[in-house]
Amino acid sequence: MDIQFELLLSAKLLLAVLLGGIVGVEREREQQNTGIRTFACICVASCLFVSVAAHLSEDKSAISRVLSAVATGLGFIGAGIIFRDERNMPKGLTTAAGLWATSAIGVAIALNMFVIAVSSTLIILLIFSINKSAPYRKFVDKLFNDKEKQQ
Repeated sequence: MDIQFELLLSAKLLLAVLLGGIVGVEREREQQNTGIRTFACICVASCLFVSVAAHLSEDKSAISRVLSAVATGLGFIGAGIIFRDERNMPKGLTTAAGLWATSAIGVAIALNMFVIAVSSTLIILLIFSINKSAPYRKFVDKLFNDKEKQQ
């Protein structure tokens, strides 16, 4: 491995820390059970696994197997985050989905899809923050009020 490749990979990992950390800041601000460190680590690990696999093999099927393993591994981590509250309602689904999506950001960075990685970060932030917007709250309230009237 040459130093130029290692410097490029290091820059990718730093971008993964930044983008994963940005998503994690939102979760931490919402006082969720995962935050900056978790999201940044997930993004970096995904980027690192795929970058190393892409470097070791030109075989696209080998890289796709690593992608599959990353997605599967995140499924297990996500399952550990999801639990039920005292009313037997699921909690942690959005955070688990966010971790899964953040791992995809790391994969995009590893495969040199930087615009997709940045735009995906912004989309995830939009999804996380839409719950606080007044139009969304009105829509949800109206939706559930209409359902209650039908019953």
